[in-house]
Amino acid sequence: MKSVIGWSIGLLLGLGLIAIGAFYTPSGPVRVLCGIEDMSPGTYCETTTYGQKSRQSYEEKLREATDTRNSLTPGSRWVTIGIGAVFAIPCGWRLVIAIRRKAKGGSGPAAQALPDQQPHPGFPPTPEYPQQPGFPPQQQVWQQPGFPPQHGFQQQPGHQPPQAGYRPPQPGHQQPQQPPHQ
Repeated sequence: MKSVIGWSIGLLLGLGLIAIGAFYTPSGPVRVLCGIEDMSPGTYCETTTYGQKSRQSYEEKLREATDTRNSLTPGSRWVTIGIGAVFAIPCGWRLVIAIRRKAKGGSGPAAQALPDQQPHPGFPPTPEYPQQPGFPPQQQVWQQPGFPPQHGFQQQPGHQPPQAGYRPPQPGHQQPQQPPHQ
């Protein structure tokens, strides 16, 4: 439950940043400043930079401030949209995964290790053995739907089934000869 909430918050944050980058436009008058003081029409701003004095009128500073605001807006829009996408895409993907796991009834190896659930696909079912005295009864073996039940090893086509008392010879050993029956 915590992961669903966390990924939802991340997704909303990312989508919010995308919306701000796509639709927000700064409005209102541009503030014209000379240092930290506001300027008004007809005033001049005198500054000294590296020993050089400069003087700018209110109209020049207004044009400079407007150009700066307009030039940064498109770049900052793309940056905001990009940061929003960096949040929204992975958070949205992880949210989908968390919801799917929650719908399946749990996640991780602890939820899959319960005896009433299926083992990992790709592993063959274990063979059933007779009940031994002094041991708890075995649980039912998982069976894949659509396949016949398997008990022990299946006989391969084209091979003879083993006979009682017969033991195949090991490689490198000779089979003892038995006298013929009379």
